[in-house]
Amino acid sequence: MFNETEKTLIIPRMETIKKTAEIFGLPVHFVRTKVSSGEVVAVRAGRRFLVNVDKFAEYLNSSTISSESENDEGTRDSRIHPIELRW
Repeated sequence: MFNETEKTLIIPRMETIKKTAEIFGLPVHFVRTKVSSGEVVAVRAGRRFLVNVDKFAEYLNSSTISSESENDEGTRDSRIHPIELRW
């Protein structure tokens, strides 16, 4: 007898680059750059790209910017400085 376990199909939320940018309040160019570089999950549908919104959110939540970066010699390079925002 074949005992089939219950499987759930999770359909990802896919949006255009423009709509993804609107959802996250980001410039369209930023999202387009991440898609074209392959940093975020997207598929081509005809002439458009559809971005996996959940994976894009994960990408944004996992990306970090440090105030110092290491150069090729392994020493700290302090050319990158945080900017203080004033409202």
